[in-house]
Order: sequence, then structure tokens, then C-alpha cells
Amino acid sequence: MDLADAALFNQTVVTTKLGQVLNIYELLHTTSINQLNEIKTGLSKKIEKAEATDEWVAPDNDKLQSMKDTKELVNLIIGWKRYNLELDENDRKKEELSKKLTELKESTKTPEDRIKEIEAQLKELEEF
Repeated sequence: MDLADAALFNQTVVTTKLGQVLNIYELLHTTSINQLNEIKTGLSKKIEKAEATDEWVAPDNDKLQSMKDTKELVNLIIGWKRYNLELDENDRKKEELSKKLTELKESTKTPEDRIKEIEAQLKELEEF
């Protein structure tokens, strides 16, 4: 949350390989996990390059920390998206299993049970 807040209020943007500029909203809502992984890889390379500069030249620590924070934010967004995909998959599986269970219960009913259910439904309709 802190990284997302900082990215929002500092108007942090991330540039993709193709030069597309993305803000925090776009990172959360319009990018795929694959795109986010590419962005994270690009940020890792930039961080490594910045850290590997000549030791006699003072690195820009603010810019380096900003890149590290952005990389961590992208990594957390990837985790969040994977978690949501897992939840959606679990919901889909629950629905599928529930449907199979209902079909199985329906297929094991005897004709007498089905007759009783239909008679009960007719009785309810007649009351109105």
C-alpha cells in the first residue's frame, strides 16, 4: 500500500520496452502478468547497470532507490494479479463441482421422488 500510495502521489511512471508510459492505475488494471514480468526484468537490468557504475563516480541514490521501489511495486502487483487469478479459478472450480453434484443428485432420484417434487411445486403454484 505504501509503495502504491507513493507511486500515485509522486506520479511515478514506468516505461515499457516499446516506450509506452504506464502509471500506477495502468499497471494495476491494464497490464498482463507477462507485461509486468517484462517491466520487472527491464527494471532489474537498469538497477544492475546503475549499481555497476564506476566506484569513483557517486551514484544517484535517490534515482536508484526509486527504481528499486518501482521494481518492488511491480513485483507486488504481479503477486496480487496471480492471487486474483487463483481466486477466480477456485470460484470456477467450485461452481463446476456444484453443478456436477446437483446433476448427480438429480440422476439418483427415483421416479417417486421426482413426482413428489413436482406435486409440491404444483401445490405451491395453486396457493397463489
